[in-house]
Amino acid sequence: MVRKQGERFAMNAPIQGSAADIIKIAMVNVYNRLKDEQLKSKLILQVHDELIVEAVEEEIDKVCKIVKEEMESAVNLQVHLDVDLNVGDSWYETK
Repeated sequence: MVRKQGERFAMNAPIQGSAADIIKIAMVNVYNRLKDEQLKSKLILQVHDELIVEAVEEEIDKVCKIVKEEMESAVNLQVHLDVDLNVGDSWYETK
């Protein structure tokens, strides 16, 4: 039983590790774009495969565009990374 669990962990590690790398790349790219474009909105949190941004209301459309572009193009894969965006007054409202 322990061996089978170890085998599952070994098979899953590259997948989970790669996903973690992708979100970290996207996070850095989003942060840099927000800074480079001198936006007031701030990247505040990363949870699993989500980036949480505190966006200034008049920047919401632009921030959504940046987040979607950077998350979908973080790495060059043979498959498309599809990104869903949610906007709300709190993290709870976006769920």
